[in-house]
Amino acid sequence: MRSHSRVVIGLVVGVGILMIFLLGFHVAVEGPLSLGNFSPLVGAFIGGALVLVCVNLPFGREEESEPWIGHERLAWTLIGCGCIAWGLGEAIWRYFEVLGQTPFPSLADVGYASFPLLVFTGLLLLPSSGGGQRRAFFLLDSLIAMGALLSIAWFLLLGSLAQTPAESGFAKVLGLYYPTMDTALVSCTVFLLLRESGSASGASTRRISLLVAGLGLCVFAGADFLFNVQENLGTYVEGTWIDLGWPLGMMALGVAAYLRRFLPVSPAESPEHELQRRARQLRFGPAQALPYLLLVLLLCMLVFNVFSTEDTQRNIRPVLIGATMIVVGLVLVRQILTLLDNAHLVRKQMATLQELERINQSIAERNTLLEEGVTHLKEVQTRLANGDTRVRAHLMSGELWPLATGLNLMADRLMRSERSLSNAHKIAKAINDFSQALEEYTRGGIPLALPPSCLHLPEMHRLFLAMGLKSPVQTPQTTPSPMPPRPGHMPVTPHPQTLAAPFPRQPSAWPVRRWKESIAQRQGTSGVP
Repeated sequence: MRSHSRVVIGLVVGVGILMIFLLGFHVAVEGPLSLGNFSPLVGAFIGGALVLVCVNLPFGREEESEPWIGHERLAWTLIGCGCIAWGLGEAIWRYFEVLGQTPFPSLADVGYASFPLLVFTGLLLLPSSGGGQRRAFFLLDSLIAMGALLSIAWFLLLGSLAQTPAESGFAKVLGLYYPTMDTALVSCTVFLLLRESGSASGASTRRISLLVAGLGLCVFAGADFLFNVQENLGTYVEGTWIDLGWPLGMMALGVAAYLRRFLPVSPAESPEHELQRRARQLRFGPAQALPYLLLVLLLCMLVFNVFSTEDTQRNIRPVLIGATMIVVGLVLVRQILTLLDNAHLVRKQMATLQELERINQSIAERNTLLEEGVTHLKEVQTRLANGDTRVRAHLMSGELWPLATGLNLMADRLMRSERSLSNAHKIAKAINDFSQALEEYTRGGIPLALPPSCLHLPEMHRLFLAMGLKSPVQTPQTTPSPMPPRPGHMPVTPHPQTLAAPFPRQPSAWPVRRWKESIAQRQGTSGVP
């Protein structure tokens, strides 16, 4: 949290403690202009202003706070506007008290009546973990709980209050409106807290702020309900502990909005925790059981009312029966939606299983191809290691294609290297044989004979031409007559196998043909037949 968090929360707590001394211990609470009587007005404006400021304050560039999702910002704005509207109604009521008037209903009731409507709408707009369908279930649960609680309150108190005489029908409706909306706020808050206790809308920041807001709404609704009861009974006294519920509840809403805005971002939920949370959501928990428990309690009270012979119970019976039928209808609608949701989940699960089976089959086929490709590449590698440089990999696509290409390139290089090495061995052997023949000619005067290993190497032919050597052209059937060596030339004696193996007629053997032509020209000029 930021550095100013302690200051803001400390100031709010300090104001709350001061209100406790003023209203709880009756300090400076005398007359309409006493300081303690303005505590609800101050608390309403503090809570509403804190909510609106925190909601509309932009995020900094490096600020690590949870972003607003969905209609969350609008929801908190409506809650803040509800606090401000209640404060305006309280200001108008204080003005009437200064004038010594206590009208009911009055203009102040416009502000008072706006608070529960705005806050209830804001609670419904808060982000849900399940989208529109889960929001519909949440709304149905809230309506069921609200209808059951209102029916119970009608049986216990509101029915008798509705039968008391009033100045006008609007005053009677307004007198029933406040406890009805308080009951709706409490039921909605309870269901919201139960839903968020195991949901992901994830972040602990939202859960903490919602918990503080729910606590504040419960305090506010409890104080308002007790005020309406005492006001209808004529026992309400201003400046008591009941008056503390209004300012403390609305300041708690401001603190909740402040925590939601400035608490740091929550760490990401681990996969294990997410699986555990989803498993908890699938179980039948308190949030799912509460509407049915309230319905059972309502049916018990309806049975008691039916068998009762009191006039008051007979008078409230039609409304109680109608409310019970509405609650039962809502429960049936919820049950039908639950069955439809379960059927949708089953179909979705079947589709997911089919898709998973298709993916597994595709993975199996891919694994088979990979295994075949790996086996083929192993065989190619083994044959390359054994010296078979003509082997090649025949994979033209897939994940193993780069490896097959690399093996083929390596085989090509090995083949070129093998050819180069073979040529190098031939040249080395030819040079060695020619060197031995040259040494024998030098030591013993033996005619120089060209070894067979030198005849098919263009490199050796260029060497012979450079040394001025000549080769006889006689055929193997005739015995060549000794020729006197020409000046400047060494005599060359043909090897027995030399004439039997003529020069190959290849483009690379052009020095051999040139050598033969030059020897023939020289023999022709010397008169040799």
